[in-house]
Amino acid sequence: MKTFSKIISKEISLFLILLLLGLNSVVIAQQKEEEDEATKAEREKYEDLDYKKFYPLFKPTFDTRISDLAFQDLKKVMKYQPLELNPVFQVSDYYFQRIYDFDVLREYQAIHSTCDSALRYIELFETRLDEKEVKKKGKRYYMEFLQFPANDSLTDEKVNMLHIQNELSRRKEVLAKQKVEVDSIYLNFKASINEYLIANEIFREVCGTYPTIKELYIMAEYDSLFEKIAPMKEHYQKSLFYFDLYKKALEVHPMDGYATSYTVLPIEDYRIHGLTRTSFLTNNIRLWDYAKWYDDVLQFYKDEIISMRSMVTSYDEKLETLVRQKQSTATPSEERFYLDLYTVGKIKKYDPNAYPVNIYEYKEQKINLLNQIAYSKVINSGIKGDLKYIRSQADVWTESEKAMDRINSIPTDKESVGYKKHAKYFQHKYNDNLPQYIATEKTFIHSQQQNAEKLLKEIIVNYFSSNVADSADFVTYEKDSISLEPIHDTNEFLVRRINTLHVRPSKNDHKLLIGTIKDDKSLDVFVADLDSANNISWVTRYPYKKQEYQGLPTIDIPYINLKGGSLHLMVTVQGVKVGDNQLTLNNKVLIFEQKSGKLLREMSLFSNKYPRVFQYLQEQKSYLVAYKGRSKNNVSSYDTLNIQNIKVDGEIVWNTNLLMQGKVNEILALPNEYLVVANINKLSNLDGSKVLSGEHGNFGSFNTGILKLDYYGTPTNGTVLSSSEPYQTIFALTDYDNTLNLIGVKGVYREHQDYSKSDIMLITLKINNLKVVEKNIQ
Repeated sequence: MKTFSKIISKEISLFLILLLLGLNSVVIAQQKEEEDEATKAEREKYEDLDYKKFYPLFKPTFDTRISDLAFQDLKKVMKYQPLELNPVFQVSDYYFQRIYDFDVLREYQAIHSTCDSALRYIELFETRLDEKEVKKKGKRYYMEFLQFPANDSLTDEKVNMLHIQNELSRRKEVLAKQKVEVDSIYLNFKASINEYLIANEIFREVCGTYPTIKELYIMAEYDSLFEKIAPMKEHYQKSLFYFDLYKKALEVHPMDGYATSYTVLPIEDYRIHGLTRTSFLTNNIRLWDYAKWYDDVLQFYKDEIISMRSMVTSYDEKLETLVRQKQSTATPSEERFYLDLYTVGKIKKYDPNAYPVNIYEYKEQKINLLNQIAYSKVINSGIKGDLKYIRSQADVWTESEKAMDRINSIPTDKESVGYKKHAKYFQHKYNDNLPQYIATEKTFIHSQQQNAEKLLKEIIVNYFSSNVADSADFVTYEKDSISLEPIHDTNEFLVRRINTLHVRPSKNDHKLLIGTIKDDKSLDVFVADLDSANNISWVTRYPYKKQEYQGLPTIDIPYINLKGGSLHLMVTVQGVKVGDNQLTLNNKVLIFEQKSGKLLREMSLFSNKYPRVFQYLQEQKSYLVAYKGRSKNNVSSYDTLNIQNIKVDGEIVWNTNLLMQGKVNEILALPNEYLVVANINKLSNLDGSKVLSGEHGNFGSFNTGILKLDYYGTPTNGTVLSSSEPYQTIFALTDYDNTLNLIGVKGVYREHQDYSKSDIMLITLKINNLKVVEKNIQ
């Protein structure tokens, strides 16, 4: 059974073999048929080619360069005369002859391919070569081997197998060396280019990210820049390393037409130098020195930027120390605090919009605010009518407004570029939570601002409110009595008065009471001194001749000035004199000694206008007086405002006439000019060519006008502090520091007004350019 199975299996196998052979014969026959049709002429040509005759034609000598045409013929001979072995060597020789023909840098792959082809045909020739081939055809085809370099020193006349093997071995060594040398040139050259291009790309990315070198420096900390771009230096140095290897390879395998040196260019102008890509295939290779640029920038960063960042933190700490000192001391400094310009300048040199500087500017303002608060406490005599104290509170309000402006200018967006530039500073100093710090500071500022406004409003309400009253007030002094005018007879146009009784702080915690006595018997002005217990220590009376008038004239004290130990009073008596039929004005300046009340001097002012403002100029020994209207109540018309500078001996220094609808408030004397401060609807020169106009035309709906007069009283400049809502300045203060404080109330003017229901108006401006610094009106 097993024998039968084996027989059947063999028969089946034999059948399958015969079947496959048959199929293969059919395929070969088909291919042969197709090949005959396509290449019959070629086949016939090369099958019939007599190679022994063809050989000396293409290779007459051993060093003859095989042409491309001969190479094509040799390939065909190999195809159609496969038993002929010498064409295989000649094909290898064709490739071998061309291994030095290529540009190593531009045709690297062609060199490798040529070497590989030469080696492949050498190995194919070597594999098929035997002694029989050498003995049979050595004289005809292989005598050239005796002339090849491997055997040219021999004197043999007959070629043998060893001669051929020696040359083939030599050629294989040449091919291997050629590939190694070409690799050394090309790969090192390519590596040098690649490394340089990587360095160039890193630099280009840096330039694309940071538009300026300052931006680079300031963002380096947040972006960890130097850690990121350190590979740029490494790649650049590798580029030089590989180029040196390429140069050494060229010494072994010289090539004409390529540079073996380069020029290193410094990167001096950021984003101008260093961006271009260098061609290594030119005779002038120019390399940007990325390594030196990296070293220089890093060194500068260490020397300048790190110290600057340290300065950012240390200066903030210094300001914080000053803030704490101001908070804990009761002694104010005489000078205003300013930021150190060197420190701020060095920071802004690299970051013009540095967020920390915004914080510094706020702390600068906070220090000045705290100093002003301390100063206000020092000069607080307990008398709220003290002008210095009033101005100090106005300055507290101004400094608070400035502080609020400064703190509102501090950006807090953590995602902004400006914040990221100093992210570590904000994290270290403010726990990365600026909004919380700002909210706390705003609470402090608001409380100081509110306190100042509250105190100033109390002063205005208590000192300047006017109410109609029917009864008189009395102050007892020994056996006599001082009768004061009813409140409704007071001059509500004038500032710094408490109803009908004017109060001024005096020395040694005393105060002066200034008022009038008007009854059936007397028409007097009085000055009384009260000690700290409000006991009257002395009273001085200045009597007018009441009998010169028909009926009971009115007597007013439009203005009071306390300066240089003397009390200057502007007194106006208005009535009809005996024998006349119209009202007359008697304007007079009375000067008393402050400590004793002694009358020092009196001076009559000859004007038929009603005095509105009076100012004593101690240095010039003269008075500034502003007149408007024929009587106290004649104020609403658009008519002449007359301002005079009068010597104490009565000589008029200069006289200026303007037109005004409104109420003149102050004339402030500055070193080289004068400021006229008025609540106006309109103020102009006499011919109306230059006009200052308020927002409203109705009398009482005022805006504040400020007019500058030169040393001779000539108007030079002016402005109106316009507002959509009316307001009125009650008093204007300056300490000759180029700052003017205007304090008043919002709303329209009324003859009798209770300011307790009015909102306070505060404006601070610079005198030199009349620019508003702070205001609480729109």
